[in-house]
Amino acid sequence: MKRRDIYWVAAYGLLAAATVLLCVTGGFAWFNATYPYLAGFIQFSVYATAGELLSGRMLEGHWQINRATWFKSVSWGVGGLFVTLAFSVFSQGTQQAMAAGLLPGYGNALALAFFTSCTNNLFFAPIHSALMRVCGNYGEIRFLEGRHITPRQAVDSVDWGELVDFTLFKTIPLFWIPINTVGFLLPQEYRIVFAAVLSLVFGILMTILKLRERKNQSRKESLV
Repeated sequence: MKRRDIYWVAAYGLLAAATVLLCVTGGFAWFNATYPYLAGFIQFSVYATAGELLSGRMLEGHWQINRATWFKSVSWGVGGLFVTLAFSVFSQGTQQAMAAGLLPGYGNALALAFFTSCTNNLFFAPIHSALMRVCGNYGEIRFLEGRHITPRQAVDSVDWGELVDFTLFKTIPLFWIPINTVGFLLPQEYRIVFAAVLSLVFGILMTILKLRERKNQSRKESLV
């Protein structure tokens, strides 16, 4: 551990302490209920960026804060706006579908949480993951490599096969559906903060995906 790491450990400790305090005192519940979009933006921006910084330290050996970091932080926040809306849409929509007999288990809280998690993660999460990957690649190419890049080029820079395999067939069924089921069992005003904290994990997962994309690219170049 480097000397600078001590300050970062302290910062993450403060973030954890503030999270617990705001949950216990009801601060998050009030903020999420009163200003849902603002809360979603801030919480996702903070926690997802914290996850990305941590994963960068683990993979690259040093902490990286640059223009790409700020760009991706704003991207995470915008993604949080969509998550906030999606949670409401899929929660209420799933309940209506169960009431209409389109899904089983109407009246059972666990069944409602599970099917809400399934619909949210199968219909919304892949799009969200793809947009975050495109924005992340754009930020790195534009601000780290200093190259002007179009949205189309950012889309083309993504290893879509790896993204689909990693997200759709691994993290969604094995991690996100089970963990979001727990989240949808919580009171509504705590679901966004729960998801925002998980966005820290999401930031790490997306960085791991980026590393896998680099390895695949290196293999392709070595075969040429």
